[in-house]
Amino acid sequence: MIPGKKQTQLSAPLLISGFLLGLVLSWGLISGDAQGRVNILLLIVIYIFLPIFSLLLSTISLLFGKSWNFAKLTSLLPLWSKKYQKKFLRITQQKYSKWYFFYQSQLSALSFSMASLLVLLTLLVSTDVNFVWRSTLLDAQQLFPVLGWLATPWQFWSSAQPSLELLQATQDSRLFSQNARASNFGDWWTFIFAAQIFYAFLLRFVSIIVCLVFFKMVSKNPNNIQLMSSNNSKALPIDENELAEVVNNIESDYTLNNWCGLENDRLKEIQTKLNYSQVSEIHAGPLVSHTEQMVAERWQQTQLLIVKGWEPPLAELADFMQNGMGYLLPIDWNTQELKNLQESHLNEWRRFILKLPQWKLLQIENLTRD
Repeated sequence: MIPGKKQTQLSAPLLISGFLLGLVLSWGLISGDAQGRVNILLLIVIYIFLPIFSLLLSTISLLFGKSWNFAKLTSLLPLWSKKYQKKFLRITQQKYSKWYFFYQSQLSALSFSMASLLVLLTLLVSTDVNFVWRSTLLDAQQLFPVLGWLATPWQFWSSAQPSLELLQATQDSRLFSQNARASNFGDWWTFIFAAQIFYAFLLRFVSIIVCLVFFKMVSKNPNNIQLMSSNNSKALPIDENELAEVVNNIESDYTLNNWCGLENDRLKEIQTKLNYSQVSEIHAGPLVSHTEQMVAERWQQTQLLIVKGWEPPLAELADFMQNGMGYLLPIDWNTQELKNLQESHLNEWRRFILKLPQWKLLQIENLTRD
């Protein structure tokens, strides 16, 4: 999946989602309690450990899994309009979709960090933020080496380095009043600011650069460009005399999609003539519920889609097939047996499927009983 103009249009809602999440979460954390006290341990979790672990998990999932990340999970929410749901579905079925969602996640994380930094600077200017820390299990002696290690990347910035004295002076207790100088409570802002710049901005910026380099390398391959153009096109101009090839069997296990509501006995008759077996079943078309239709529209594995061959291809079927892949089997039958299609009907389906390169037209030999 190589981002283009149509794909970058999807960046806006994901960026807005990340920005709003960062705005709300950071405002709730940094505004503090009634006295303006903010626990820096919570900020460390949100602004240091969360970016590190989320980037690590996203990278592992990209390289070894299904690339689960913020953008991928957000795209699955039922809040999106049908237009965006279809766009996301088409993206997931393309070759480099894992990299696309990883790239969008890094942009969303960068947007989250921008909102967090904006909140931090706004509150530092407009109010007195008192950075303290509370812990039942940790003391200043235990916490100092950890903070010192986290601050290693900006050793050149001396005022942003934690100190044992500052930790001891800003330790808060619900039972005892603070005797430290008021200025001590604000001295942590440089550490928090530097942590956001390095762990949120720089790490995400590097990952975004890696993605862009990858996309540039992929785009140099003409086969990938051709794949993108065929997957993104809604309606390619088709010569009326041009007909798609017909295959006589399938090349992998499949998910059955009985669009036309064919009886079970007839389905078994079809399945006995195929080399591979059915691994699951989904339901789509005019005979199913909305929930079943939504599940089918999100299906990404190879389908065997069975339709009535004597009926012309409808827009509803074309829209559904845009989001899927597999084999299309238009068939005919009467009260006694399955029948092969008439040539005029078959040619109509062959012209129809030319617009859907991720589908193959299937016709089973010797379907009619002798």
